[in-house]
Amino acid sequence: MSTTQQPAIAIIGAGFGGLAAAIELERNGVDYIVYERAESLGGVWHANRYPGVACDLPSSIYAYSYALGTDWSRRFAGQPEILGYLQQTADRFGVTGKIQFGTEVVAATFAEDRWLLEFGDGTTRWFDAVIAATGVLSRPKIPELAGIDEFNGVTVHSGQWDDSLDLTGKKVVVVGSGASAIQLVPAIVDDVAELTVVQRSPNWVVNRHDRRTTWIGRTLARIPGFPQIQHHLTFLWNEHRAPLIFTSLDPARAGLHAWVKLKIRRQIRDPELRKAVTPDYPAFCNRLLISDEWYPALDRPHVGVHRQGVDRLTPTGVKLADGREVDADVIVWCTGFRTEEYLAPIDITGRDGRKLQAEWKSGPRAYLGVAVSGYPNLFMISGPGTGGTTTNSFVYILERQARYVRRALQHIGSAGGWLDVLPRIQERHNAWRQERLAKTVYAGSCPGWYTSSDGTAAPIWPGSHLSYGRATRGFDVTDYDHGGRLRAVESVVTA
Repeated sequence: MSTTQQPAIAIIGAGFGGLAAAIELERNGVDYIVYERAESLGGVWHANRYPGVACDLPSSIYAYSYALGTDWSRRFAGQPEILGYLQQTADRFGVTGKIQFGTEVVAATFAEDRWLLEFGDGTTRWFDAVIAATGVLSRPKIPELAGIDEFNGVTVHSGQWDDSLDLTGKKVVVVGSGASAIQLVPAIVDDVAELTVVQRSPNWVVNRHDRRTTWIGRTLARIPGFPQIQHHLTFLWNEHRAPLIFTSLDPARAGLHAWVKLKIRRQIRDPELRKAVTPDYPAFCNRLLISDEWYPALDRPHVGVHRQGVDRLTPTGVKLADGREVDADVIVWCTGFRTEEYLAPIDITGRDGRKLQAEWKSGPRAYLGVAVSGYPNLFMISGPGTGGTTTNSFVYILERQARYVRRALQHIGSAGGWLDVLPRIQERHNAWRQERLAKTVYAGSCPGWYTSSDGTAAPIWPGSHLSYGRATRGFDVTDYDHGGRLRAVESVVTA
C-alpha cells in the first residue's frame, strides 16, 4: 500500500475528459500522472483530421468554463483551432508536463487493494486509483463486408484520415450520412469527379448558421467578463430545449419536422432525392445534425445518394444491396465508432477476478457514469449513461464528473483504501434512468447509437445537463462499500 501523503492516481487518456480530470486535480493540489497512447493530447481532436471537421456546438460553450477561448475565428471552430485550444489550456494549468505520451494501457487489475496497470511495452505500475477517460469515439467501426480485401483502390475511415490522400478528380464513395459525413461531403464535393453517398438511414439536419468572427465579436471577447456572460447565456438558452427530448412535446417536434422538410424542398430539386434524404422517424431520437451545406452538396449533378446499403466490395468499387455496382477510386467509411465498447480494449479485472468487458457484453452499466460496482477506485469520465444528449455542451458534464471524482479521491486520502459503489445503488440508479428514458423520444425505434444491443438507451443521461450537475453536486460516501485502510470521513462532501 502506498505510504505517500496522497494516493497514487493514474488518468488514462488526454482528450477533453482526461484533461478535465487532470486540471481538476491540478487546481486542488492532488498529484497524478496521465497516460496517453497517442503522441499528442487532444483525443478525438487529435485523431480526427478529415476535410471539413469542426465542432457542431458553438465555440463559446464548447470550452472549459474556467478557460473560455477568446480568439475563435468562427462561431463553430474547426479541428486545428480546437486542438490548439486544448494544448494551450493544458499548458496554462501545468498539465502537459504530467502527460506520458506514446504509452498505451492494455490491462488494469485490482489486487491487494490497489490497481496494477500493464502497458503496451510489458511494463507494469501500481496505483491506488485509476481514472479512465478513454471516451467512446476512438475505435472506428468498419463494416465487415465481403470483398473488402479485393478492392483495388483506397479505403479510409473518417476517424483515421490519411493527410496525404488526394481526392482531386477521383471517384469517391462515402458510406454513412452521420455527423462526419455531413462535414466531409461538402468539403470535398468540388474536388472529386464523382461522389456517391450510401446511407443506411437519413438524419434530421438543421441549419448551422456558421460565420466568421467579426471585429466586433473579437473586441467583445477581450472585455473582461464578457466571454463568461456569453458562455452562460448560450448554455442556458440551449438548456431550454431539453423538454423537446425529455417530455412529449409533439407539436414542437412537428414544427421542426415541417421546417426541415421545407428546407429540403428548397435546396434539393429532384423529388426522388428529397424522399431519400427525409427521415421517417421523429427528430431527437437520433442525434440532431447541423449543416448549411449538406443538402446543396447532395443536389450537385455529379453526386448520387443510395439508401440500399452496401452488399459487398468489388475490385473496382462497391456492390449495393439492390445489385447495382458503383465504381470508386476511394471508399470513405463514415460509419462511426464502437460506442458501446466503453474502456475497450483495456482488459479490466475487478474484485474476485470479475471481468468488466464480460459483464458489459449485454450493455454497459454504471453509477452516474463515473463508477462501476465491483471495481473499487476505478472512476470514469464520460462513462455509460451520461452522454449522447443533443441539448448542450458535453464539456459541462465532463467538468461535473471530474469534480465528483476529485471528491471521491479526497475520501480515499493519504491512508489508502478503496471505495466501491454498492450494487443496490447502481441497480437503483440504472432502473431510474431507464424508467425516465422510456418516457422520452429515445424510447422510439429509430436507428443510431443511442440504443444499445439489448434495446435500452445505454449512453444517455435522462435529463438536462443542469439535472446531471445537481445529481453529482455532492459525493455521498454511504453509496459506497469501503475497504483497505480507508480513513473515517464525513458522509457527504460538498466543498
